[in-house]
Amino acid sequence: MSRLLQHKQALYKLRFSPMCKPACEVANLTQLESHTVRARTLMMWRISEGHLEWGKREVELLYESTLDSISEAFDVFHYPISQYMLDARADVWEAGLAPQKVKDIVENLAEKPSGSPPKANRSALCLAGELFQLEGSRYTDAVEACLNDIPVWYAPTGVLPYVLGAREAARAQAEQIVKGIIDSGAKTVIVDGPETAWGLLKVYADLGVEYPKGVDIQQLSVYLLKNARIKRDAIGKALIHDSRPACLIAEKMPNHLAVMPGYLADETVFGEGEVFDAPRKLMDAAGVERVFGGWTRCLAKSCGADDGLWMTYPRLAEGLVRQQLDYARELGAEVFVCTSPLCADYLSKNAGDDDVPVYWLPELIEA
Repeated sequence: MSRLLQHKQALYKLRFSPMCKPACEVANLTQLESHTVRARTLMMWRISEGHLEWGKREVELLYESTLDSISEAFDVFHYPISQYMLDARADVWEAGLAPQKVKDIVENLAEKPSGSPPKANRSALCLAGELFQLEGSRYTDAVEACLNDIPVWYAPTGVLPYVLGAREAARAQAEQIVKGIIDSGAKTVIVDGPETAWGLLKVYADLGVEYPKGVDIQQLSVYLLKNARIKRDAIGKALIHDSRPACLIAEKMPNHLAVMPGYLADETVFGEGEVFDAPRKLMDAAGVERVFGGWTRCLAKSCGADDGLWMTYPRLAEGLVRQQLDYARELGAEVFVCTSPLCADYLSKNAGDDDVPVYWLPELIEA
């Protein structure tokens, strides 16, 4: 049975919601009505009702976007829009209708060697699922240095095939990660970014993969808050960028004040949770001045590296980069700090000489 069918009534209610339009990331870039959340929701409702079939353009519209979790956060009722997108992509994948480039990404990731998990040291292991996706990343030295003697395991977590609809491939990778964690003897798994955390905390349960009992999951930013210090002299006014998966592990979504134009009185109104708090506390402890606007925390717009968009439709992703870097300049930021290595890498590679410099958080840690 189609997964989309279970959402038919919700899609019917949501299809004309006006609340999501300001948060439409790709639609705001392309100015195409078909890229809006409303248009995609109406399309999915028509498919669930049997009024429309998955054609080539319908499939493209499903992938020419992020998971729309920003609209999920912006809507005051927080409809699980990202889940509708995930289930629609799973339906498309299982029907054999996914674009060839999407299939190639899943296949290439499965073929990329990851190696065996290292033995935990001090009962801890760092799982670098985001870093695994990057080729020759400059961040490897930074993360290993700030973790001291805690070993780092670079491995596919299953999140990327999951967001692309390939549930079986995602499940196989998730099972390998769980087995590796058990074999390592770790009691604490430090994750390199919000996407990896989302995988362990939420995605595995949806895939039916049981995470090992008694093994804690700790954000890298939380570890750094407890064990490291920022290089204060090397940083000016900082804008902290929250990747889209951070929204999906937030402890609390934005409240109604977040959609009020110009509201900036309390940053926690835009979402709460240690995924947001830890990097900000780390900056504050070092006396770093932070800037922020209304598109922050759960409402932080995608930099293009979220949900596989940088691989599936890179030209759209590059446009989102431009929006983010321009936004940082508008806010008066002097540095752009990411808690996600995927975001930091993609922003850095697409930034110009006149743009605000981009850092991944461990790059700013004192030796």
